[in-house]
Amino acid sequence: MSARTVTLQTIDGGLVTIPEPGWCRGHEGEPPLYRSDITHNSVTVDAAAQTDRHGRVPLLQAHISHAPYLELHSEPYPVVSVQLDCVEDFIAEDIPQLLEGLRSAERVLTFVAAEAIRLRGGGRP
Repeated sequence: MSARTVTLQTIDGGLVTIPEPGWCRGHEGEPPLYRSDITHNSVTVDAAAQTDRHGRVPLLQAHISHAPYLELHSEPYPVVSVQLDCVEDFIAEDIPQLLEGLRSAERVLTFVAAEAIRLRGGGRP
């Protein structure tokens, strides 16, 4: 099995060919960037709550991310990138639905974290 690579246009190094992890969603359509800004991202998973008052309320998005050439804050291993999305006023009757959405968010984060740990070989960094 041969390693997968990708060639990207960088501002500071021209065309750069780098290893691309199998979980990376690809770099199609990315503008040129600095080598230190190259980031591999997995597909994004999300969690939401379905409420009576607001309908579908996004709670969070998460994905695996790895910036192997980052200079200021080195990332030797994939990390879990999390975006929290919810700022709402809920009627009391929507709270059980919100809680189910938060349980879903917990399952999403548990899954993504377990996958990041698996990708780095199972141990703590």
